[in-house]
Amino acid sequence: MTKRPLCIDSRVVERIDRLSNQDSDTIYRCALNKETPYSEYFGQQVRELGSRIQSTERVLESLEPFYKKVQITIMEDHPYLYRIQGHHLYIGPKLLEAPGHLEKALAKIWYRERNETLFAQQELTEEVVTDFLVYLQNGDLDIGDPNTHITTAIRKVKWPYILKSVESYCSSSWKESEHFALCQGEKEAEAELTSRVTELSLRPLLVASWIHSYKSLSMKDRFDFVNNIPQFIRSEHNPHLPLVDDVAASAMETTLVKAAEAIKNVNLFVSSSRAVKDLGAHRSFLANFTNDLRVSGFQDAFAEASFDILYVSQEPLKESSKVFQEFQKISKAQPRLQIAVRDGNNLWMLPSKFPIPVASFGQIKANRTIVEKCGGYNFSYVMDYANITEKLLVVDHCDLAKPVQYEMYLSDGAEGFGAQNKGVAFVQFHLPSLLMKKAELEQVSNVFEFIQKRDVASPSFQSLGWREVRWSQQANAYQPKAFVDAIEWFRVPSDKL
Repeated sequence: MTKRPLCIDSRVVERIDRLSNQDSDTIYRCALNKETPYSEYFGQQVRELGSRIQSTERVLESLEPFYKKVQITIMEDHPYLYRIQGHHLYIGPKLLEAPGHLEKALAKIWYRERNETLFAQQELTEEVVTDFLVYLQNGDLDIGDPNTHITTAIRKVKWPYILKSVESYCSSSWKESEHFALCQGEKEAEAELTSRVTELSLRPLLVASWIHSYKSLSMKDRFDFVNNIPQFIRSEHNPHLPLVDDVAASAMETTLVKAAEAIKNVNLFVSSSRAVKDLGAHRSFLANFTNDLRVSGFQDAFAEASFDILYVSQEPLKESSKVFQEFQKISKAQPRLQIAVRDGNNLWMLPSKFPIPVASFGQIKANRTIVEKCGGYNFSYVMDYANITEKLLVVDHCDLAKPVQYEMYLSDGAEGFGAQNKGVAFVQFHLPSLLMKKAELEQVSNVFEFIQKRDVASPSFQSLGWREVRWSQQANAYQPKAFVDAIEWFRVPSDKL
């Protein structure tokens, strides 16, 4: 039995096929006026599909028409399939139903028509520019995960917090549409994506900075920038874009250096385009883009990861560790603080539960660093942290069954730590000040004994310039008043209550 032929109301999509092991259906572009057997599936879906396609092609064709018509094949037996071959999209029903993936595919086909240049970070650049094209459609970026139903969110992210492991990348809604099928298998994803996950992790940072930079333009510059996108995509670049990463061939380079190189290459795609030199709106956008990346933490020290708080564990950490759970809870309650915890092998940029190998980082710095240690130590041990932190809190923690709490330390500093942990010995050092007296303090073998004796005749003790030592009833700890604030707060083991 046949009814009036169904068709897709589109200027760009020539036909849509739906294939399965049992049957197949086809509809064509309405302008072709082709008769086809009635399809119950397309009878239910054609209105929504047509609306999504029309909305996307309207934006893209307002910039510049497609060069060729597009064909779509829905592969019912491969739910997460997503493959673009020329002007042909093969897509599984799961990704077709989820928002954004169909729109993204049309944007990619349109982009590839205009940019056939081979260069380093070509894939990443394509993702960023086509995300922006999808954003132009409705003022948001709504690309969803069919399993979690979480969509991409355009929000400010901090360098290097965007870096991910393969497991973390696969659980993110920011993974590329092409990787949904791959991420269904853990081993397959690790084998295929391990060497690429650094670059793939950069998409949220770059997209957020790109969109924020665009929104910072004047209305006239926004209009000019968008209308010149086709020329921008296909324009020549001077200097020429690198074909390979400068650091890609070196296994010794850290993940941060490789990530920084990728960001620089995407920025070069923008800055070396002839369009930037010819149009004021693009020059303004480039300035905004570079500055926004800097504000997000991406600066000249490319191999450096910097945090507000860094906790260093002497023992291996895992997600079930008490101290890990405590800092995880604190990070969720105080999202503006950049908190990281690490052991000898891995670092967690909280609240993410997925670790990044410490070897990935060239250098790790923090405004405040916390170290737990059992027993005595000398000033050389303390000064080993001088190049990575300003304040160092060394906590005397021998009874591992008794947890140490850090919530008040994050809000009220060492005074708050003392008030919350009245049975715990600790010292907070101000390392820039301590470095001024490095030579005088090198002979001290035990910091706790040194503080406790307070040998005013000792040159080492005199070097600190302590005028008085005040006892804080609230913190249950001592606060020295000195010419050199090398030791800000302390409680020695004999002061425990």
